[in-house]
Amino acid sequence: MHFLKKNKELLLAGPLVILLLAFQDKAVMVWMKYLDQSRSSLYVLLRKLDPFINFIGHGTTLLVAACLLFVIGKKFSAGMCYTGKALVLSFFSAGIAVQLLKHLVGRARPRITEGLIIIGPSLKGGYDSFPSGHSAVVFCFAFILAQQFPRSRIMFYCIAAIISLMRVVDLSHFPSDVAAGAVFGVIVGKVLSEKLFDPGKLVPYGR
Repeated sequence: MHFLKKNKELLLAGPLVILLLAFQDKAVMVWMKYLDQSRSSLYVLLRKLDPFINFIGHGTTLLVAACLLFVIGKKFSAGMCYTGKALVLSFFSAGIAVQLLKHLVGRARPRITEGLIIIGPSLKGGYDSFPSGHSAVVFCFAFILAQQFPRSRIMFYCIAAIISLMRVVDLSHFPSDVAAGAVFGVIVGKVLSEKLFDPGKLVPYGR
């Protein structure tokens, strides 16, 4: 109950943003497919950036980075070590939770349809679009890192946003999927920070 009261703005604004974007899902995907077919200069640029951005946002990359932060921090910095531990835990917490949710919802990906198709609980391939797992994990990471390095919080959230938006460009997710993943990731990050992590050990740098 305390968490609900403390984060009521996020819990109210998040679903509203997701709902508003849902009305634009089809129009955005039609535009993305048009850019794909027309091979416009914008699309060519995005496709050139795609491998690099996807590498940064890949689950393996994020997990390895979190583990390295933990190992390096164990030798040089207790705060960094604790942040690495927090990131590893957030990776599995957000990742597992969002995978369960997306297979319960069963929304078809943009590659299958431009409209809204939800089949409910399913393990069928291509019906796991909502919410975006990439967005959930990278925004959970961004929240945790922003607590440790507050001066760089804008950079962390911008990187998370770019990685998430590229999922729309790739025709892997609708805009509302990405927004839902972002909100979900921030909520998971806040819950972990408030309930499981000791704020005294997350020593912020440059506050």
